[in-house]
Amino acid sequence: MPGRCRSDRDRSPGPRRCRRRRAGPCGGGAVISTFRWYGQLADKLTDESPHTAPDALALVTREPTGVVGAVVPWNFPLTLASWKVAPALAAGCTVVLKPSELSPLSALLLGRIGTEAGLPPGVLNVVAGDGPTAGRALGLHPDVDVLAFTGSTAVGRHFLRYAADSNLKRVWLELGGKSPNLVLPDAPDLDRAAATAAWGIFFNQGEMCTAPSRLLVHSSIAERVTEAVVRRAEELRVGDPLDPATEMGALVGENHLSRVLDHVTTARDEGARLRTGGARTLTGTGGSYLSPTVLDRVAPGMRLAREEVFGPVLSVLAFDDLDEAVRLANATEYGLAAGLWTSDLSTAHRVSRALKAGTVWVNCYEEGDLTVPFGGMKQSGNGRDKSAHALEKYTELKTTWIQL
Repeated sequence: MPGRCRSDRDRSPGPRRCRRRRAGPCGGGAVISTFRWYGQLADKLTDESPHTAPDALALVTREPTGVVGAVVPWNFPLTLASWKVAPALAAGCTVVLKPSELSPLSALLLGRIGTEAGLPPGVLNVVAGDGPTAGRALGLHPDVDVLAFTGSTAVGRHFLRYAADSNLKRVWLELGGKSPNLVLPDAPDLDRAAATAAWGIFFNQGEMCTAPSRLLVHSSIAERVTEAVVRRAEELRVGDPLDPATEMGALVGENHLSRVLDHVTTARDEGARLRTGGARTLTGTGGSYLSPTVLDRVAPGMRLAREEVFGPVLSVLAFDDLDEAVRLANATEYGLAAGLWTSDLSTAHRVSRALKAGTVWVNCYEEGDLTVPFGGMKQSGNGRDKSAHALEKYTELKTTWIQL
């Protein structure tokens, strides 16, 4: 889930400047900015009048698709809801929002705020419930015209099936990721690259589908970069998420923690080397805490290099040349995001084009704002959130041909 980058123009502090984002993906600033941005765009949508033969007039109008079902996950529940609700409302659609059963309260509050702000009854609706019940009902409902979903690839497939079994509604998916972060020997600042790599995988406990979970680093600098990441991991303060000094909190629950630990165990059994972490911590608190984890000597065929872990677990893979780096980066079913660290402008352009990812960050990670689209390739999904392009998901083009 997703490119939880700085969605507002007030660029919140990145890893170089602050260890906690004030207006980052989980903060209210991003949500407020999203609604303001699309509110300002709503009256600027234009239709078209293509040049045709002299005896005809052609009009292309953009019309709302109708009822939008928006299903969002638990890791950034309000930000991801705003990325779907705001453009859908701006396009003139009505919305049925279904939050995760693990994080329904912010969506219910959003619905109440919408009512207090003057939205007519039925324009913004919030339906709480679990996926097999409420999510499935939205997917199969014949009066839902569009389904916008952020979550796992497995559940995304369910929504495609629901569409096939009902009214062939359009389904827009933002799914999982196994994002590579390529560090070349000519990176402008190796220490910054390492610090950003650590920040990216441990932010929000790694429960973020754009998390740079695969660190691809040139063999000549692999040990130096890995050691720097390990030092940062061991410095991180893990604890109560309500404590302002905490840098990494608990995972969402025990079942998820068990799955993440299983990935670590399997990786070690397959030959990966555990550099730090890999075990529960703060066991006396009752929370599902995992120490920040780094494994190197990871081979491309290992499960850890192929599957999304969705936790604070970094796999380090070494490469010897640029072609090998690109092959490793693209050797996954996902294509959500990627990072690249180089001082060479030509390399930056060539590699960015070669990477199969919806977003490529060069000499940074998780940067951006609402002017740029966000979404994935391959099994990371289709369609785009953010930017004016998000409106394409919630509008239909109608051609009217008038013979003069």
